[in-house]
Amino acid sequence: MQKNPSLADMQQLYAAHIQSQHPHKKAQEILAQTETAINRYTLPGWGLEPPKSRKPTRAEIEAATTLKQGINVEQFTTALAAQEQAFERLQPSVSSKQVYRSRLKEFLSWCSQQGWWPGNTLPEKPVDCCGGRRRRGYGIMAKTLLTSRSALSPYGLRAEQVSEKLKAETELFYKFRTSAHWPGRLEDPVKTKACRNQIGLLFHLLGWFHHYRGVPLEELSLSTLVPPVELKYVAAKEAAAAMVAKVGDYVDRWVCEFSNFLIEERGATSPHTRKNYLCALLAVAKFQYHTEISSSDYREVPAVEVLRRRLSLGTKELKNHAPVADLDKKWLELTEVWKLIVEPLRLECQPKLACGTARSLKASAYSFQRYVLWGCLTYTPPRRQQELRELKMALECPVKRPVEVPADGLYQPLPTGRNRDRNCGYLYRTPEGRWIKDMTPESYKTGKTYGHQTLEIPNVQFPDGRWFYDYLETWLYGYYKTPEGSWRSCGAAFKPGSQEVGRLWPGRLQFDPVGELVFVRHNGTPFCEDSMASYISTAAHGLTGQRLTPHLLRDIFATHFLDQGASDSQIASLAYAMGHSSQVLRTNYDRRCPAQKHRPIQSAVLDLVQQSFHQD
Repeated sequence: MQKNPSLADMQQLYAAHIQSQHPHKKAQEILAQTETAINRYTLPGWGLEPPKSRKPTRAEIEAATTLKQGINVEQFTTALAAQEQAFERLQPSVSSKQVYRSRLKEFLSWCSQQGWWPGNTLPEKPVDCCGGRRRRGYGIMAKTLLTSRSALSPYGLRAEQVSEKLKAETELFYKFRTSAHWPGRLEDPVKTKACRNQIGLLFHLLGWFHHYRGVPLEELSLSTLVPPVELKYVAAKEAAAAMVAKVGDYVDRWVCEFSNFLIEERGATSPHTRKNYLCALLAVAKFQYHTEISSSDYREVPAVEVLRRRLSLGTKELKNHAPVADLDKKWLELTEVWKLIVEPLRLECQPKLACGTARSLKASAYSFQRYVLWGCLTYTPPRRQQELRELKMALECPVKRPVEVPADGLYQPLPTGRNRDRNCGYLYRTPEGRWIKDMTPESYKTGKTYGHQTLEIPNVQFPDGRWFYDYLETWLYGYYKTPEGSWRSCGAAFKPGSQEVGRLWPGRLQFDPVGELVFVRHNGTPFCEDSMASYISTAAHGLTGQRLTPHLLRDIFATHFLDQGASDSQIASLAYAMGHSSQVLRTNYDRRCPAQKHRPIQSAVLDLVQQSFHQD
């Protein structure tokens, strides 16, 4: 920070301080009152013409901003006297004087504690110290409840309750769903994770049959859910058709009973929940009858038709269904995400605490990984967290160094041929110094539709002169100390002959990672879906009190750009970067309220009305 900042600079620093100390709504209230205390009730004491109405015009705001840029620290020490002159001139109410005098005093008190305040002998913060401990005044994240539902005992099958027969049956179902080719299967295979999730849902359903319908554990099987009937080579066709129709009625009855159980006893009113179970059941029905059908649409299997109709009803319900979770306890505007979460996490990436005490190596590495993860999620349109969870480092070493790579440059090429695992993305560095995520069609959810994608990670530059790549490469390679005391990535170029480099501190290697994954847990093992989501959400909650999730970031991005009136080409680009279509973005990720959707056309209508008054 410069030694003699302007009033505009001081106000900006104070805003960052207030936002780090208070919840969003309280911080906004304090800053708005401070702005009024300065613009309306202090600057007139230094010669500014006060606003003529309650709401200042654009010209009045610009005049106030210009004046604040010319007021230095020395002049600001007389702010209380200037405010009293403004009060004498404007004659506000007694209560207004109390509020705005108090806000100005709070601002002055904070300024007087800073190193740049006249006569202040406080030492400057060392260059390798973080800005302070992260705020933890919001308690444990799990206690910020998103629904009014109380915790209920689980009803699904536990691992020890699954019989050997059922284990063998579900493993066969898994192979049927995920193998590249399977006799009688007329659909493309699904990803292994999706199939494992569906098997978990099937164990929920079978647990319900055991606990609420009294089916013994040893009798539970996939046939409990959808009984198979021989159709293809049976002699008595009519009897088989009647039997398979009864299966359809059976499935419809128990599915309705289970749906009512979810709503009435478990309080699970979301159509999403029922649709997930129905999709798993539909997969079971196709598995049970894949050798008995003569058409790819399973038209001769009533159970499949029943489940499809139930899915269709669930889709219709979703159109008008309000989210069960309290969105107000999760939501932040996009600019707030950067300001209140990502930037504080960046400033925490230092080897020492604000008091000068050295942090542990694990704590420092933890900060770098957490910030880099958030940067990858927010400095570019966010993709599904699975891609970051499974992202690998490119570790192939070329036989010959490319001629375009300088002698002191870093090059990390993409693996080729058989050295590459095509089921995950790779992070690699080009000879020009750009970091790229390479995503094959097999490595992300919608890859079959959008194909191979190469996604550049933007190298954001920050006001203090650092770049995002400094933090990314520090996480990947570690860092060393420069003579002036700041840290520098081991991936940065340096001249061994003229620049002494002492001890090297580890980044990612501090966690002794297993394998090539870019992001790992503290014990070096891979993140699972829940652990990475919690890792990201805990940081958001610790800084803001909001239970923001990685998936909600996609809604936040889509809503922001739709609300800002982004063009169709920009929305198409945003959708492509997020890995889906413009239609899906507008249908599934748009969280604007009705007033926000109505505002653009209402504004256009009002403009037309105003124009009509000036027409001949």
